[in-house]
Parts: sequence; structure tokens; C-alpha cells
Amino acid sequence: MEFIDLKSQYCDIQKSLHARIQIVLKHGQYIMGPEVYELESQLAYYAGVRHCISCSSGTDGLLMTLIAAEVGPKDAVFTTPFTFIASAEVIQLLGATPVFIDIQKDTFNLDPNLLRKGIADCLHKDKLKPKAIIPVDLFGLPADYEKIEKIGREHNMFILEDAAQSFGGSIQGKKTGSFGDASATS
Repeated sequence: MEFIDLKSQYCDIQKSLHARIQIVLKHGQYIMGPEVYELESQLAYYAGVRHCISCSSGTDGLLMTLIAAEVGPKDAVFTTPFTFIASAEVIQLLGATPVFIDIQKDTFNLDPNLLRKGIADCLHKDKLKPKAIIPVDLFGLPADYEKIEKIGREHNMFILEDAAQSFGGSIQGKKTGSFGDASATS
């Protein structure tokens, strides 16, 4: 039994896919062509956000966003260890320190209560500045952003939603890709 039948999916879209490829081949704008802007506009509209900037991967999306948030050495960035390595890798690449916060058993997403405790521990023990939070939405389910955003505001922290494993999911009518200060997906 196949988990995902890619062949039948391809057959369903083959005609339109080939037509779109032919359009790109004819105009020859392989980088930053009109299809890029069309995709960004459609993704922004779908997620209910004002802007969407595409890049080569979800990892680059996380990295570029943390650079824009001026994350660097002596900063603590809180995330979950229950994720793909990129969520922590980008923190380390910028010289910041990843601080791992465990997950909730029922959602597998970052636990806001443990996040609050982790930030308090960091403020009292470490020489690191709590700078950002990267909740990772898993299995189409957004993290508890109501609580996480409240905690982030209390400590003036940047919140970067990692929606790579949840795009298309929603909670209370709000779609993933629209939580926090910014979001990255792949």
C-alpha cells in the first residue's frame, strides 16, 4: 500500500503542469520571473498575511528571518528539540544559543508553560538575552500561539513560526503561516 500515490497526483495535474512549464521555457525568466510573484501573492493571500518572500528552502526562510530580527551572539532563541535539525541549526549559524523547550504530550508542539519557565531560568542564570522563540507547528497543528505570543510580548521577544510541517493547517479560523511576527515554511 502506497502512503502517497504521486503518480496519480501527477496524472491529475499533468496537462496544466506541462502548460505552465512551457510558459516559463518560452519567456526564459527562470529566476524572479512572473511566476515567483504570482506564487508569493497566492501564498500571502491564502495565509492571510500582507507579504510573502520566497527563497530556496524553509531553512533559508528561517535564517533570513532571524538575520532580519538581528539575532546573534549572546542571544537565546527558544525552540523545541522535536523538529527537523534546521530549526536549531539556523540559531547556531548566527552565533546565538538554542534553548530547547519540551513539547506538550497531546499536541507535540512547544509547551508554553515550559517556555515561560525556560525564559525565567535564562534570565536568572545565564548571560544570554532571551531574543526569539521558534515554535514548530507539527502534523498540520499550530502551536498554542495565544499563550506563546503573550509570553513573547511580556519579554519583548521575536516570534518566528516554523510552519514547514503545517502549511494548510489552521486553528480558530487562522491559518498556519500567519502566526507570530513572521513565519517560514518549505
